[in-house]
Amino acid sequence: MPANKNALIRYKTIDNCLRNRYRRWTLDDLVDACCDALYDMEGITKGVCARTVQMDIQIMRSDKLGYNAPIEVYDKIYYRYADPDYSITDMPLTMDDCKLIKRAIMLLSDKEKSTNDETLHVLHKVQNRLQSLLNFV
Repeated sequence: MPANKNALIRYKTIDNCLRNRYRRWTLDDLVDACCDALYDMEGITKGVCARTVQMDIQIMRSDKLGYNAPIEVYDKIYYRYADPDYSITDMPLTMDDCKLIKRAIMLLSDKEKSTNDETLHVLHKVQNRLQSLLNFV
């Protein structure tokens, strides 16, 4: 089993915990939640150590995966999102992302000229969705 799949499960679990503002989350609580999620989803019983969750929080705070999660520690022990509406799953596309998608559409359209109608149909749908953001035409 690839470690990155486990990491994604942990990130999503930490995200779900920190979005729950009705509970105070300690590092131990987050470790327990990650262990439970890995057991429920993958049957992994060996658990997760506190250092792993600390590193996950650091990665989520950083730009390495594009999350830039506003995770803060308050009362010197509890974790939460500084922005109560933040979630790693609700990240909008940036303008740079949209420009890259536009370039990809143009490149694929040129390569797929009249060779694959289904691909062209998908590309046109994506292009239409991005039109309002980038003023495509």
